[in-house]
Amino acid sequence: MLDLLIINGHVIDPANGVDEVRPVAVYNGKIAHYEEGEPARHVIDAAGRYVFPGLIDSHAHMFAEGTDIGIYPDLAYLPTGVTSAVDATAGVSNYRMFRKSVIEQSKVTIKSFLQVCSAGLATTSYHENIDPKYFNPEKMARIYDENRDNILGLKICQSEELAEGLGIEPLKATVAIAEKIGCPVEVHCTNIPVPTCEVLNLLRPGDIFEHVYQGVKNTIIDENGRLYDCVREARKRGILFDTAEGRKHGDFDVMRKAKEQGFIADFCSTDLVLASTYRRPIFSLPNLMSRYVAMGIPLAKVVEMAASAPAKLMKMEGQIGCLSEGARADVAIFSWLDVHQPWRDWKGSAFEADRILKPEMTLKDGDIVYCAPDYIYEEAYR
Repeated sequence: MLDLLIINGHVIDPANGVDEVRPVAVYNGKIAHYEEGEPARHVIDAAGRYVFPGLIDSHAHMFAEGTDIGIYPDLAYLPTGVTSAVDATAGVSNYRMFRKSVIEQSKVTIKSFLQVCSAGLATTSYHENIDPKYFNPEKMARIYDENRDNILGLKICQSEELAEGLGIEPLKATVAIAEKIGCPVEVHCTNIPVPTCEVLNLLRPGDIFEHVYQGVKNTIIDENGRLYDCVREARKRGILFDTAEGRKHGDFDVMRKAKEQGFIADFCSTDLVLASTYRRPIFSLPNLMSRYVAMGIPLAKVVEMAASAPAKLMKMEGQIGCLSEGARADVAIFSWLDVHQPWRDWKGSAFEADRILKPEMTLKDGDIVYCAPDYIYEEAYR
């Protein structure tokens, strides 16, 4: 007998090419094969709703209590249908504490990028130090080697206000360290001190260009609104692009013009911090996904950006971000809520929409960990 059966829901599972009404079965914390008429202890009627794999936020800051910006993963994510996430906060001086106090204590599945600044993003009182002379490559290699099951690569912030005249040298040094360690690099790209193409030319297949739709300086489009050829070429070489919108890293005009030219980011992520969780404009990952749909990206594509694509980044393809038989039973049920929704970017550009995705239920490893109070579904115990 199955533990749980979700019926009548419109399943969108990009990893398996599914976009139709069909049942989802759960047994012993895993997605199970279902035979018509097979009994289940618990039946959930998802008629008129969407059933997604548990969502994955590919860029966030979850070092709660250890930094000024850290969110509380289970509180911020499970009520919004997010069951896994990637952190980019800790450095070599505090990663072990982050792992013990947050990763190992959270229901949410968490993997990490290691900040090249040894203290990570400890405080908002001042910026992290990205001067390569203060890097600790030996300890980075040791921490990475000890935590290969969790650390995905290195993280560097390449912004003018942090570089302070160093230009692109911090990124060059980070890539050199990553080459020796044998891992990817993700680079924070806002207010870039050099042309975008110089950053992309340093990156290798599997490296990640963060905040791809930022609009402050040296963006992915030129002064005429044309997508740079180097962006297309970088994608062909295997460079990945993440939205990581945060409160000020998403420019509607950049996104629209890039989309018009056939460019859409690989990942849809929030860059959530404590000061942006449940606050506009970001609020949550489903809220951001709703805006992308309103801006013309098909829902199935947006689910791919927030499920199957980041599952590959986390090296957990087939385990999370999908509804494949044997995968973890991480499931998110959503409906469309008809509501007037105005959106504004950092510079004041605005547009309005008339619906947003509403989280109805979240399953983590087969357990119901969230249910909206107005979601009345049929229960059957057999």
